[in-house]
Amino acid sequence: MAEDDCTFVRWTYAHYFEFVRDKDKKNVIVKCNLCVKSKDLSTSRNSTSNLKKHLERCHATTTLAEKRKIAEDERDKPKQQKLNFSRPAIIPLEPREVRRLVAEYVVEDMLPLSTVESPAFKKLVSKIPVTNNDKHVLPCRTTFAKELDRTYTVMEKELKKTIDEQQYVSTTADIWTANNRSFLGVTVHWIDSETLQRKKAAIACRRFRGRHTYDAIASELEDIFSQYGLTTEKVTACVTDNGSNFVKAFKEYQQVETEDDEEEDVEEDDDGKVAFTDLHSILTEGDNENAQQGLCVLPAHHKCAAHTLNLIANNEVHKWLVSNPESRTVYRSSTAKCSALWTKASRSTVASECLEEISERKLIVPSVT
Repeated sequence: MAEDDCTFVRWTYAHYFEFVRDKDKKNVIVKCNLCVKSKDLSTSRNSTSNLKKHLERCHATTTLAEKRKIAEDERDKPKQQKLNFSRPAIIPLEPREVRRLVAEYVVEDMLPLSTVESPAFKKLVSKIPVTNNDKHVLPCRTTFAKELDRTYTVMEKELKKTIDEQQYVSTTADIWTANNRSFLGVTVHWIDSETLQRKKAAIACRRFRGRHTYDAIASELEDIFSQYGLTTEKVTACVTDNGSNFVKAFKEYQQVETEDDEEEDVEEDDDGKVAFTDLHSILTEGDNENAQQGLCVLPAHHKCAAHTLNLIANNEVHKWLVSNPESRTVYRSSTAKCSALWTKASRSTVASECLEEISERKLIVPSVT
């Protein structure tokens, strides 16, 4: 197309016409966009007088705008909203607020207390703007540990107050082993009376030493419950797994309400006089007996529904395999091959890498629990 060297292209009103074709070496054919009926017009390459006469004659009532003016308007008009990359004003924090955030970070992610002494961590915290330009925002490890203890004491007091305000709560308990150490964890759950939302809190995660016998478990649970004022009347139930030690602990030390068949009548002498009994001696004898026997009282017990369903599924599978020899043979053969693969991958890094390259994933070794 040879319209680039044409005067029509550079004309300020050229946007009202459309180039069609070259007529000859001196003239070109264009089409008016304002005309209702399409009509081809001829104009010289070096002159636009014919097109000007056409506009004056046929479109005199139309307000025409120069192409340069339209271009300037389009250039000045914002095509999209401009983004503001200016930084907002940063409000400095109090040093105690920074320490509180650091303590929350260390506790939530279970990081060592030596984190506050790390040079890289100190450099990171120093970038936080604080009031009075306090450079000693982070204390040393010892001071930080004391602040954590004080914060824990305040939190424990508030939690005890919250639990004391509740009429009924429920608890859970579990024992697990990690790094050759056993731990006992207890949580408490309740429904907020104002918002009717479920609330929860962890009230214990203590080291459990010795064998996991039922009497040791009962003693630890009673100590935790008494620490937070969780009486058998307040605790509706304690949920645990189906372990025999938990089941026996609640069976042996659960409070059982007994009602006498006959109410005790007031003793009277033959002459109608009332016989008085020393209640202090009776109550003292009962307390001494309980202290000597080391008895403790636990709330009602509920077994975990998820663990119960898991046991049901395992037992049903076992019963099916026992009653179906063909299925038992296939099952044992398959599990034996899988077990051999798990063992090989766990003992050999080469086998583990080959398995990961072929399957593009790592094996998940199942366990009983």
